[in-house]
Amino acid sequence: MGKNSNPAAATIIKEIRAALDDRAEDKARTSPQKGPVKVLGVRPASVKTVAREIAVKHRMDLDYGGAVAVLDAAAARKTREEILVAVELVDRCRKDFEPSLIGRLDKWIGLADDIELAEALGARLGAPALSLDPGKIATVRKWARFRSVGRKRMALLTAAGLVTEGRRDAALALDLCEILLNEEHPILVGEVASLLRTTTKIDAKAVQDFLFRRSVDGNPDILRAGSENLDAARRAALIAKLEAQASVSSTLATASGR
Repeated sequence: MGKNSNPAAATIIKEIRAALDDRAEDKARTSPQKGPVKVLGVRPASVKTVAREIAVKHRMDLDYGGAVAVLDAAAARKTREEILVAVELVDRCRKDFEPSLIGRLDKWIGLADDIELAEALGARLGAPALSLDPGKIATVRKWARFRSVGRKRMALLTAAGLVTEGRRDAALALDLCEILLNEEHPILVGEVASLLRTTTKIDAKAVQDFLFRRSVDGNPDILRAGSENLDAARRAALIAKLEAQASVSSTLATASGR
């Protein structure tokens, strides 16, 4: 990859901002609350249009290194739509991705406190980058241990690269699920369950053993949703076990309350 301080990055960022300002039709969508990034109120379809136009205009400057430099500049400005355009530009260079992109994402980790950016960075950049070098999972595990819902979400979406993109690293994916198996936030419940279902497609036995082992202490909502790709008999057995444990817990709670 070339130098990240691409001299064209500053010019491209200014053009991205001007194009987004022209399309900020719904100013009411601008978030009134304090958050990790500013929000212009530009619709997703317009963000994609701006990215496409910039990519065509600057095709000579936007190789992988150039696109990463633009994302670096956008990250410094902390405006959601500018960052989303830059993510689109980097994603267009996916065939040139390098494992070092995980290190870049670690540098930009504060952006993942925004739930929407966490999804874009994890799914579009993190997952394909991790698939190139599963050894980078140590960094992803660090994200999973932050308190931020967005950072945990980015970790889970990035970890999908272990079981997609031609990878079959089920054990590493399940290790990450284990860290987050007691989460209760609806977004994280959904993401952990999704990673479990995806992992089932490449190693159903490993997921089955994991779910039964953690059925005694994992979040039942995650376990149920994550078991959807198991065969019917195994899933029924797991759910019966969860229901039996819930019944026992309820009985004990009632008895202790007398």
